[in-house]
Amino acid sequence: MTDKARSTSRRKLLATTGSLAALGIAGCLGDDDGSDGNGGDDHDDDHDHDDDHDDHDHDDDHDDHDHDDDHDHDLAVAEFEVLDRNHDEDVLVYVHGTHWHQDPLEVPHDDTLSLGAYVEDEDGNEVELGDGIEFTGAVVDDATELVEVESHGDHVHVHGNEDGFTDIVFQLIEDGDVVYETPELETEVGHHDHDDHDHGEVDELSILDRAEDPHEEVATFHDGHWDGEVPHVHVDDNVSLGAEFLDDHDDEIPIGSSEEYELAVMLADDAEEGVVEIDPDDHWHGDHVHIYGKSEGETDVVFALWHDDHADWESEPIAVSVEDH
Repeated sequence: MTDKARSTSRRKLLATTGSLAALGIAGCLGDDDGSDGNGGDDHDDDHDHDDDHDDHDHDDDHDDHDHDDDHDHDLAVAEFEVLDRNHDEDVLVYVHGTHWHQDPLEVPHDDTLSLGAYVEDEDGNEVELGDGIEFTGAVVDDATELVEVESHGDHVHVHGNEDGFTDIVFQLIEDGDVVYETPELETEVGHHDHDDHDHGEVDELSILDRAEDPHEEVATFHDGHWDGEVPHVHVDDNVSLGAEFLDDHDDEIPIGSSEEYELAVMLADDAEEGVVEIDPDDHWHGDHVHIYGKSEGETDVVFALWHDDHADWESEPIAVSVEDH
């Protein structure tokens, strides 16, 4: 997992509208242009469509989904994030290589998710959606039709009809052609609460000593208890600590000053005061924190997954010892 910034401020989605009909156009346009014998210049044989274009014509709106996993389309996409437009454009799921992270996509039963996307090409340029390139989606062929996907140009609506699991893909359409298609995304329809910035519960937290190169894992919080310990701090000195959060799908939750979440540390309730100094403004740095020693002794701190101005998750307390030189 890289520490690449995923700042929501850069996600300026265009406010145009489209139609799900473009998805059907993408599947059959190659046949409409096929009278010259080229059969669609924008889709070469590496796309793994059926060679029998007559069969292709009789497929429904999902006719472009019988690809293998290489998704070899015209647009080289390096980053694809699906954003919750109803909750500050939180990153719900994202593509890493040839697979998704933070899946499944959770869709509320008998309700609609409004989803945007942040897309970067291989040169690091943002791909603007809605004006020339349309963001669409559809249920994968042979998957259970538990959801409906409707395109609005720069965003899509996914409506949950029945509880259960299915698979969908998202596509980028330009001039009626599919220029990029995501891997298949597992999608769960049910009664979900999306007010908790749906990354799944933190299943494991690892604390890293950044004084070591490479950073050394010194403590782990899992199943409600700690293993290991925080490095000792000297008076008038500090320790620099990083962290890795894993959710209940064993996916890493990105943290950083430009990410949705940051690492935080604070004095535990009823812990001994005056032993350490922790100033959020000066000592929290997105993907790492500093704990300063003030006086010899021992106290307890908690680590947190910080979102905006509050903790979405906190660990149990762990001891910190301060020693004089």
